[in-house]
Amino acid sequence: MLRDFACAVRPRRRRPAASVRLGLAAAVLLVVVAGGPGGCERAPQPPVWNNPFDPAGPWGGDPLELVAIAGAGDITLTWRQPQGLGIVSYAISRADDGDGPWSSLDLVDHTAEQHNFYVFDGPDGEDLQPTDLEPTREYWFRIQALDARDNASLVDYATPARVDLGPRVLLNDGAATLASRFVTMKVVVSHGTTLRVALGPDYATESTYPAAAAGDTAVIALEAPRAAQGDSVGVRVIATDGAFTSAPTRTKTRIDFSPDFGLLGGGTLAASRTVSLAIPATGVVQMRFVKSLADTQNAPWVPGAATHAQELLGTGVEAQDIWGQFDGDFGIRHTARITVTPDLLTAASFRLLLPTDHFTATSAIRGVLTGEATQVRWSESPDLASAPWVAYQDTLDIVLSPEFERKTVYVQMRNDWRSSPVLSDYVVLGRTAR
Repeated sequence: MLRDFACAVRPRRRRPAASVRLGLAAAVLLVVVAGGPGGCERAPQPPVWNNPFDPAGPWGGDPLELVAIAGAGDITLTWRQPQGLGIVSYAISRADDGDGPWSSLDLVDHTAEQHNFYVFDGPDGEDLQPTDLEPTREYWFRIQALDARDNASLVDYATPARVDLGPRVLLNDGAATLASRFVTMKVVVSHGTTLRVALGPDYATESTYPAAAAGDTAVIALEAPRAAQGDSVGVRVIATDGAFTSAPTRTKTRIDFSPDFGLLGGGTLAASRTVSLAIPATGVVQMRFVKSLADTQNAPWVPGAATHAQELLGTGVEAQDIWGQFDGDFGIRHTARITVTPDLLTAASFRLLLPTDHFTATSAIRGVLTGEATQVRWSESPDLASAPWVAYQDTLDIVLSPEFERKTVYVQMRNDWRSSPVLSDYVVLGRTAR
């Protein structure tokens, strides 16, 4: 039976921390045990790896752990940044295949953060459009650490990161939201002759469509299922060609069926109790307009359209509400309201289109009107009683009497509520142009 004794331990020796030159062995903690005959030897403690680039260490010579993530039109690279090793920058390379050839992409400065990142959006790191990334192909990246003397970590131990891009997919020309379940999808591939398309949320059923030639756009009409406001329409697209199958591309767009109608031509001032409305009609199956929300229950529906005219205002001169209700093809009902004010024509204006001296050698001239009116009349006399009313337009064609003299043109406008004051401007009709 062995006797109990104390084992003497010499001080541990640690190899100085290496810089980013790979191939330097990690410092190993050595424990030397004293003792003669009858003494003991204690098992060494696990080694302390102070050079994370050591191929024999726990990181296998690549502590950067490069990751590549495909985004919407770009690829984001992220990696760990070992601190205290004299690293000043990182050299990023890319290739079309994991076996190369590799080309230099960019040099990124080292920071004090735990991770760094780089966004790749086109060939050779240029500031290009997202569409410069080719769909349905591989992109490979690798990274090396550099110190101030341009010593680099061993490329043989730099683990490449691979990204497989799926088809380039655009729903409704990239609109942020969808108002209709009848969706137009555009797809671009660089490889593949057939597109396998599935709709969310479960993507259980696929339909196939022919792909366009490489780089060209295939336009596909889809019909999404009925859904609620705020839900999303999701699409998954895969390109295939014999043994080739691309990575899937998944994209989705939020449903927003909320037609915000308004007066045709804009603004909030009305000239007539019969108003002309402009409606964003995408997805609108039927619609109705009323003077009050309570009236919607019994109001008749009309088919969805981009414009609609209806008598919706009363005889009062105060601001008045117009309510609209819309049923969409997603099965969503939306109710909206606008407030319209009768234009009392107190700010109506009129001027003749003439040079600054108001001189003209022709009797046919034109005036410009402002105001929400339905009719207008004019005369060279301030008494407009015998002047005929004509349909209002923003410009007024005027034919002057033939006498060569200074003349005054008087104008009055009216709408369903008020007549404007009599407005005027003058003109000098001469024989020849000045």
